[in-house]
Amino acid sequence: MSPVPLRLRLRYLVRRAGWPALVGAALLAGAATVEFGALPEAHDKLAGVRAATVKARAQRNAPAHGTADAASLLAALPGREALEASIAAIHQAAAAQGLAASGGEYRSRKEAGGELLRYEMTLPLKGAYAPLRAWLAELRTQQPALAIDELSLHRGTAEQGQLEGRLRLALYLRARPAAAKTPGDAVSPAPTLPAPQFAAASGELFAARSWQPPPPPPPAPSAPKAPPLPFKYAGKLVEDKLVRVFLTQGATTTLVAQGDQIGNYDIERVTTTSVALVYRPLREKQTLNFGGYD
Repeated sequence: MSPVPLRLRLRYLVRRAGWPALVGAALLAGAATVEFGALPEAHDKLAGVRAATVKARAQRNAPAHGTADAASLLAALPGREALEASIAAIHQAAAAQGLAASGGEYRSRKEAGGELLRYEMTLPLKGAYAPLRAWLAELRTQQPALAIDELSLHRGTAEQGQLEGRLRLALYLRARPAAAKTPGDAVSPAPTLPAPQFAAASGELFAARSWQPPPPPPPAPSAPKAPPLPFKYAGKLVEDKLVRVFLTQGATTTLVAQGDQIGNYDIERVTTTSVALVYRPLREKQTLNFGGYD
């Protein structure tokens, strides 16, 4: 018996299965084409994802340039001499928004091996919410070296418009040697009283004379007094166990300690509750009390 050719067998199977078999075979062939045709592209995509993963891991495990970044960041910070100007800007911005933020507590701390100074400021707050928010936004814009560590607010009732609370800020400055103090203003001479003027006695023997009693002498001029203190207390700074205070005069804020001079005043004593000043022209003592703790 001779073998049946393959072509005849296939024709016999197709006639026996009918057209559904032809459709199924065609679908199977198309699916195989799509599957194996897209396989190289998927393989390339998978290889790309694996390469990106390896690169990301290498960057994560690479040694960081922390020293260079820290050095550049430290160089970009303002120096220690900018402390007074920064404090003055904070209080002036608060006053411009109608907020009361005076009487703050300031403390310093050295970081980064003594190259960085961190000044922690705790300010009591009182004002409406909208000005408070505008003030904080202005501080973040004007002073990039200033960070907001804590903000707590409360009000007595829901209808009360005024908020009260506390704000804690951190100001970062580069540590620098203290600049030499500039000599104070020249000592103003003490005011002198006009010398009394005496009229020369008349040499006329028969001059007209009045029998009326002489007028009483003019009252003695009052002794000069020192003017009211032109300074306002803006806060105190405890640094290396030394208490200093911020005094504001107009738009100027100055950090003073015992023995300093500011204008026509000598700083005689500084405590945590008051500042004793001496008005230099008259050597008159005056005290600025601000409360607190001793």
